[in-house]
Amino acid sequence: MKNITGSPVEHDDFFDRPGDIERLQRELGNKANILLTAPRRVGKTSLILRLCELESTEGRTAAFINVEGCKDELSFAEKLVDGLKESGLHPKMLTRIATGFHNVRRAMGNMKLGAAGINMDLGSVENPEFGTLARVLESVFKKIETSDTPVLIAIDEMPELLLAIARQEHGSERVAQLLHWLRELRQTYRENIRWVFLGSIGLDSFVDNRNLRKTINDLTLTSLNALNLEEADEFLNKLGNDNGRPLSPDQCTLIIDRVGWPLPHHLQVVFHALVDSNTQATGIEAVEDAFTHLLRSDELMQFDTWRQRLDEQFEKPDAIAAKSILTHLCQHPEGRRRDQIMDALMAKSPSADPATIEEQLSRLLAVLLRDGYLLESQGCYTFRSFLIREYWNRREIR
Repeated sequence: MKNITGSPVEHDDFFDRPGDIERLQRELGNKANILLTAPRRVGKTSLILRLCELESTEGRTAAFINVEGCKDELSFAEKLVDGLKESGLHPKMLTRIATGFHNVRRAMGNMKLGAAGINMDLGSVENPEFGTLARVLESVFKKIETSDTPVLIAIDEMPELLLAIARQEHGSERVAQLLHWLRELRQTYRENIRWVFLGSIGLDSFVDNRNLRKTINDLTLTSLNALNLEEADEFLNKLGNDNGRPLSPDQCTLIIDRVGWPLPHHLQVVFHALVDSNTQATGIEAVEDAFTHLLRSDELMQFDTWRQRLDEQFEKPDAIAAKSILTHLCQHPEGRRRDQIMDALMAKSPSADPATIEEQLSRLLAVLLRDGYLLESQGCYTFRSFLIREYWNRREIR
């Protein structure tokens, strides 16, 4: 297992999570389509890459498709077709469709899709029945459905695409249209095709904020948690042994205790700091040096995505309020009650309507809890991760 701190891990670098894999396979075997929910950096992408790998070795077809860079419905369709083609499905048909999409994109130039969105007219085609973007894609799924090979389609970062569309002209209508179309697609072609949706921004949070929950009510919610203490200890031992830097039991215990929330990514980051710090210390002193190294100002940028996601996920007023909540809490490691957080928000906007701020606080706390920023225990809210709290404190306070 290599010491990988950025990209998702695959093959021998993946730390096996057999219970989670078995649970996903059981749901798929029951013909469920899955929405994998989990806080950021828990390892959703790596887990689904392993699931796709296992599906392929067992004679089924799996396509993993990351749509983070897609900006509209046509680029989504292009990415979807390319991903299905790369998985080995109907290469001639999909190559022809991909070429057609490329020609449409070239003909459009700088033109925008407009209100039609997924139902955009593709112009003159050989078969008028397939004259829209939606119908061309439906022809692909009809072909897959009538074949003998089960297909798993994993879509990563769907909310990123939806956010990009939402910010464009007719964005709200196009987002709703795309989500409704995808639901109908899942309902129509459900014998041989299974779907998994995941992402660093929760699709459930996205639809809830826009009253579109019904567009995903056919998906089976499946969660993924951080490693438990036994798994985290096994992870660190394997990481140390495989990289020629064995860790003592005391070192493993201290790392897990200091991290507080043993995400695979955070354990990888701490181990990298242990190696990168070039400390001459040994034992637990070496671990303390690693945390000092990790939280230097020039190292903190690796945690910036936790802040940037708030600006991407929320409209500006909610993003500002979410940052205010986190800035308040990072100064109180012991946690704060809801009324204390409310007072802190009101102090920022003393002329605001308390009922409006209370409603905003409820929404934001729900998302911050679900996305892994915060933990609630006995009525108090605290940062879930020591590393993220320290990052926020050094970024906003010190």
